Amino acid sequence: MLHILGTGRTGTVWLAEHLGLEEYRAVKCVSRKNGDYEAFRREALILKELRHPGIPLIYDLEEDDQYFYLIEEYLKGDSLYTLITRQGTLQEADAARYGMQICGLVEYLHSAGEYPILYLDLQPNNLIICDGTVRLIDFDHAAESPEANESRKRYGTVGCAAPEQYTSDQILDQRTDIYAIGAVLRFMTEGTLREREESQADLTEAFMQIIRKCMDPDREKRYSAAKEAGRALEQLCVRGVPVKKESKEIPSLNVVLTGSRPGAGATHLAFGLCRYLTAQGYKVLYEECNRSQAVHALARLGSLRPDAYGIYNVQRCFMKPWYGPAVRLREPEGFQMVLKDCGTDWQLAKAEARKGGVALLAVAAGSLWEQEKVVGMSEALEEEQEEGIKMLLLLRHMNGGRFKMLGLEGRIRGLIRKRPGMEVFGVPEFADPFCLTEEAKQCLQTVWEAAAGNSGRKGGRTGWAEKIREGWAAFITAAKKP
Repeated sequence: MLHILGTGRTGTVWLAEHLGLEEYRAVKCVSRKNGDYEAFRREALILKELRHPGIPLIYDLEEDDQYFYLIEEYLKGDSLYTLITRQGTLQEADAARYGMQICGLVEYLHSAGEYPILYLDLQPNNLIICDGTVRLIDFDHAAESPEANESRKRYGTVGCAAPEQYTSDQILDQRTDIYAIGAVLRFMTEGTLREREESQADLTEAFMQIIRKCMDPDREKRYSAAKEAGRALEQLCVRGVPVKKESKEIPSLNVVLTGSRPGAGATHLAFGLCRYLTAQGYKVLYEECNRSQAVHALARLGSLRPDAYGIYNVQRCFMKPWYGPAVRLREPEGFQMVLKDCGTDWQLAKAEARKGGVALLAVAAGSLWEQEKVVGMSEALEEEQEEGIKMLLLLRHMNGGRFKMLGLEGRIRGLIRKRPGMEVFGVPEFADPFCLTEEAKQCLQTVWEAAAGNSGRKGGRTGWAEKIREGWAAFITAAKKP
C-alpha cells in the first residue's frame, strides 16, 4: 500500500507498509535527476546518529536506477500547520506547552554532536503533533554548523527563516534556529507567519516578549541557546499559564546520585548499581538527569531504539536518557525504584532528593589531591538536607582492606558530627559496570543495604566491604563524641 504523506523541495514522502513486519514506514523518494544526492545522504547520516523520541528513526538507505530512498519511522499525527488550519489558533497555555517541547528538540540537536546540528527549517509543516507530543521531521536542510556555513546555497521558509539565511555574508549558528522558534510560537497563537503591527490574539506581554526576543533581527539580542527560551516559557507557566501534568505518581523509591567533578564516576557507579539491582530481581530505572548523553551513546553502539516512554533496554537494564525539561513522555509504570543521576549538579541533586528521594549517594575519587572537592561536595549537600534522607559518601578506587582516608579524616570527622546519619564507603575499581566482579557485587550490596536502610549484617558475611564498614564504625563513633 502506498500513499503520499507530503512533498518537498527535494522529493516526495510516501506511506508504505512493511509486509513482513506489518508495520508502516515513511519512505522519502528523491529522483536521481534532482542532482542533490549529497544533501540527501547528509540527511540520512544526521538522522542515523540521533536517538530522541521526538525524532524519527532511520531504518535504511536504498537506491535503484531512478530514485534514492530514505526509509524512516512513520509518525502518526497531524502537522502543526494542519492542526492550526483546521482547528484554529491555540490558547497561550497550549502554545507554551508545545513551545517548551520544541525548545527541547532544538536544544538536543544543538548538543547532540561534536558540533551543533543546525536544523535551519523549523516551520509548522515540519512539526508533527502525536498524542500531545511534538515530533520533528524533514532534515534535508539540517547540517553541522561548519558545513552549514560552507554551503553556497541557503534555504528557509518565508516567515520562519532568520535574516542571516537570506544572505551569504553572515554566520549561521544556534540563534538562527531560535529565530524560527519565535516564528512557530507566533503561528500557534496568531495563525500566520506574517508579522503584524498589533497582535490579534489575547496574549500576555510576557509571552509576546519571548516571541520578540527569539525573533530579534539582531541575533546578539536573541536567546543564546534554545534552553534559555525553554526556561522563559517554563517560567511563564509557573507564573500562571497552566501546563498539563500527568497524574501518575513517581516510583516509591528514588535514589539520587551526584559526583564531586566530571569523571569522578557517578554515572559509572550508577550503571553498576542498576545492573546489580536488576540481577537481584528488582525492576529498576536509571534516569539521566544530566547532559552527558551517556545513554544515547550506549544506544548508538547497540543500535537500540526507545520504547513509547523514551526508555532504552541496555543489556537488560532500563535507562532513560536526558531529553530536556520540555519533552513530554508518558510516565513509565511498574518500576520499584529509580536511580537519578544528577551528574555534578549538587543543587539539582538536593532538589531531587527533597522531591521524594530516600537516599543521596555522593561519589568522589578517594585520592589525596581530591580532598578539597570531596569536602566541598559533602558540605554543599549537607546544607538544607531534609530529615529521613540517607546520605552516603562513596570514595572510588579504594581497594579492600587497604582502605585509608589519607589526609581526609579530620575534615570528614566534622561532617559526620554535623550529620550523624552519613556513612562513608570505599568502592573498588570495576571496568565494566554491566559485567560486575564478585568484589564489586559485594560492595554494591553493602551500599544498597545502607541506602535502603537495611545495613545490618546477614548470615555472617565477611566480604571486604563489611570489613571497611567495621573499620569505619570505630572512627564514626569517635567522631560523634564531644
